[in-house]
Amino acid sequence: IDIDEWSVENSKENAERNKVELRIELGTADSLGKEKFDVILANINRNILISDIPSYVSVLEKGGQLLLSGLCFFDVDDIMEVCTQQELTLKKKTQREEWCSLLLEKAQ
Repeated sequence: IDIDEWSVENSKENAERNKVELRIELGTADSLGKEKFDVILANINRNILISDIPSYVSVLEKGGQLLLSGLCFFDVDDIMEVCTQQELTLKKKTQREEWCSLLLEKAQ
């Protein structure tokens, strides 16, 4: 799901080119509905992540993984505070220069 129409079309082209089956749609976290997911990848800015993490958790299967990427290292503490409140456990943190990604898991 992306709010940018070009990004949605580009993702569809890349998925097709790489023979990967994905449902790619234009929308926001509110578009997730009630379907459950094993994995959610979010590459968004800090403020949107902090706002949307509860929506992601609500549709994430127990034991499911949330991968957050494209984060500035100085935003990680604020994001982790929300993740902890949502009972997500940090499994791995990767940092390259000022950029970070977090792999989190929903409680079972």
